[in-house]
Amino acid sequence: MVMVMILVDFLVPVLMLLFGMALWKAPPDSVDKWYGYRTKRALKSQEAYVFAQIRIGKIWTAAAVPLAALTLGLVLAFREHQEFETISLAVLAGQIVVMLLCMIPVEMALKKKYG
Repeated sequence: MVMVMILVDFLVPVLMLLFGMALWKAPPDSVDKWYGYRTKRALKSQEAYVFAQIRIGKIWTAAAVPLAALTLGLVLAFREHQEFETISLAVLAGQIVVMLLCMIPVEMALKKKYG
């Protein structure tokens, strides 16, 4: 069970890195209702949509490596702990919070640039 939890712990940073690089380097050409960064502000125009994709891609790419390093440190420190599964789920929750907090600078940039 410990190996499964370790794999789950690295899922968010790996996905942030992969999707971040994809959105940064090859943002969708048109507004897609299933893929990409879709908030009310980002969907106001095609230009805002592409801007938001590139911005969140850069942020996620930059945040993924330190997040993975922090996760590795926590996994190594607590893998032998009796409550590792609980700690692992807390790490996962923290990663999701970080991923969502990355939206704040994107929304601020969209507001500044597009109103």
